Amino acid sequence: MRRIAVVVVVAIAGLIGGILSGCSSDDGSDGAVRVVATTTILGDLVRNVVGDRADVEVLMPAGVNPHDFQPSSQQVAAIQRADLVVANGLGLEEGLHDVLEAAVADGVRVWEVAPDIEPRSFVEVVEAEEENDDHEDGTLDPHFWLDPLRVATAATMLSDHLAEIAPDLDWSTAAAEYSADLATLHADSVERLSVLSPEERKLVTNHLSFGYFSDLYRFELIGTVIPGGASLANPSSAELASLVEVIEREQVPAIFTETIEPDALAQAVAAEVGRDIAVVELYTGSLGEPGTDGDTLIGMLETNVKRIAEALGTP
Repeated sequence: MRRIAVVVVVAIAGLIGGILSGCSSDDGSDGAVRVVATTTILGDLVRNVVGDRADVEVLMPAGVNPHDFQPSSQQVAAIQRADLVVANGLGLEEGLHDVLEAAVADGVRVWEVAPDIEPRSFVEVVEAEEENDDHEDGTLDPHFWLDPLRVATAATMLSDHLAEIAPDLDWSTAAAEYSADLATLHADSVERLSVLSPEERKLVTNHLSFGYFSDLYRFELIGTVIPGGASLANPSSAELASLVEVIEREQVPAIFTETIEPDALAQAVAAEVGRDIAVVELYTGSLGEPGTDGDTLIGMLETNVKRIAEALGTP
């Protein structure tokens, strides 16, 4: 049903795109480079690289789960008119798959970032995940943006794509400056997390999204509330009971939830643990609302590290 709905949206958007190209005064005749980014996180990356040298449109609003987003016909038309579409890929934007496929077929330049930055594979974690078949060994993890060094690599790659579109403009300087900011963030994160011993670096998260973070900062993923790499699955009562056992056995002090999803399941798990356990919200699939600590990618990553260090550190 979802695929049929997307095909209908693509068809409608084609009509709207034709109308807009015929009657809109904002038809690209001014020569501005048009970039469409799918997620707020990619939008922030793009804006840091392009500055005022391109027009940027971000499809998803802040706080939206990218796994569950459906585009409007106007947004599909914007994709069709773009000089470059920057998408995450690896299955993150499930509702955009057919739209992006159609755009590529129509000659639109679409760059999926995650496949290009040495993606990691999902791995199974403890008993709470062992019976789950929502992801298989070898399935690639789309959540690369939780590793700031990979984002820095993506910034350089983005400048290369933009140079192919508009070679007369300087894209590399801003990309290098942003990459340097991300490297500084990484160094600061290593320092902040140094308060945690190896035994304290155990994560229970809402879903399996912190693999890149764990690899970079030497954490162990020991369980998730929602099984698998997407946040749309429904855990069974047996899976939740198994997670409670893991939390009790490993004596972890916190469950980390997400700003893009309700925390009711995590709160229920915490209530079943035979001691006090914190439920701490992190930024994952979206930036925060404007004015919050997480309204930029650097801000959200910095906030996540701060909250993790405080929640897992010895009082």
